[in-house]
Amino acid sequence: MSKTKTSSYDVAKLAGVSPSTISRFFNRTSYVSPDKVQKIEEAIRSLQYKPNSPLKGKSNQRSMTIGVIIQDPVSPFSSHILNDMEQVLIEQGYSLVISSAHWNQALATDALQYLSSNNVDGVIVVTGNLSEQQVVTFAAETPVVVIGYNVEGENVRSIHLDQELGGYIATLHLLQQGHKHIAHIKGLNNQPDSMARFKGYQRALNEWGLPVMPKLVRQGDFQSETAYQETLQLIKSNVHFTAIFAANDLSAYGAIKALHDNNIKVPDDVSVIGFDDLSTSQYFTPALTTLKQPIYELGGVSAQTILNLLRGRDHVVKTPPIDLIVRDSTRKLNT
Repeated sequence: MSKTKTSSYDVAKLAGVSPSTISRFFNRTSYVSPDKVQKIEEAIRSLQYKPNSPLKGKSNQRSMTIGVIIQDPVSPFSSHILNDMEQVLIEQGYSLVISSAHWNQALATDALQYLSSNNVDGVIVVTGNLSEQQVVTFAAETPVVVIGYNVEGENVRSIHLDQELGGYIATLHLLQQGHKHIAHIKGLNNQPDSMARFKGYQRALNEWGLPVMPKLVRQGDFQSETAYQETLQLIKSNVHFTAIFAANDLSAYGAIKALHDNNIKVPDDVSVIGFDDLSTSQYFTPALTTLKQPIYELGGVSAQTILNLLRGRDHVVKTPPIDLIVRDSTRKLNT
């Protein structure tokens, strides 16, 4: 005997609201109070109810899906954020529709259009290089939460981490260890996080009265392989350096491998610091000194923020801090 399919009337009964309220919730035809929205979502979750796919042209119909734009689908940074984000949203009866932009603005724009055509209820953008105007324009129709941006808009919430401060702290740590010739392997060119971390590097050197030497700055792309090659070029250039600030942990891994392959010991000969504090960094050899981004918290915070937007609840986004984690890959300079 087949099981009777759950209907919207079952959701209304369990939530203690009228069928017309359920209709208004799914079709967004008029206001539904935040407390009723929460009861409806709880009923949807309890009954594991999935609304019918929206008909073409009914773009205002609620789908119980959240779109997520990530940059690198194989990055540990992205996967950690997605795991926590998915856990929070699934518990509230929502599914995820994930699109990858690969650090490409054109692909990110296509991703927005794709998610719009799939009638998602809201979108979370995990870093990238979409313009502020693109985000604000899209948010006029669909609520948006952006991670790594500082965008202001009526239907937008920003989770902005102070990447420049992080770059400053990373460089300052090396300066306090006695290093004055500090190389920097940048992230992607024109990517906001990369540029902000580089500004922090520049600010720390300037405050210590040290010039930013172009020969010590190498263009990376947040990938280990590129950082490996750029570190090899740094070594071959014979420019003097005693420390490296890599734009992220993956870049730091590549830099350390290049140093090791050239019999340069870390941290005895060169200190290396990364950025992110991936779960693998504490098990790397040597254990990596790094700036801890709240990766595990970001997924949950962004998911709860988009839910509050959808429920019509205004709240202050509490951004977790960035912390210095000192391990074995940095040490005081031998003089």
